[in-house]
Amino acid sequence: MNDILEGLLLDDCAVVTRAELCGSGRVTPEELDALTALGVLPAFADGYPAACLALVRRAARLKRGLDTDWELVAVIMDLLHEIDALRSEVRRLKAHQR
Repeated sequence: MNDILEGLLLDDCAVVTRAELCGSGRVTPEELDALTALGVLPAFADGYPAACLALVRRAARLKRGLDTDWELVAVIMDLLHEIDALRSEVRRLKAHQR
């Protein structure tokens, strides 16, 4: 096996450039613009928070896996975000009951 594991160590304050985000997220600059226009990513002039890398990768996987357009990916990403928020709230409420 010649699998190569590639990774970046990023902290909460790390900033990635547009080129790094496109390269690591495996999207084109035009696709990155579409994700920003649809509200999946916040708009930044000189760099993106490292957390955007996970969003771009997830969006790209959804687009490839479902073979769909960016508009549907944006809706799915919004729903997944809402599910995560609801799960966090349920965990918080359960912890508060104990």
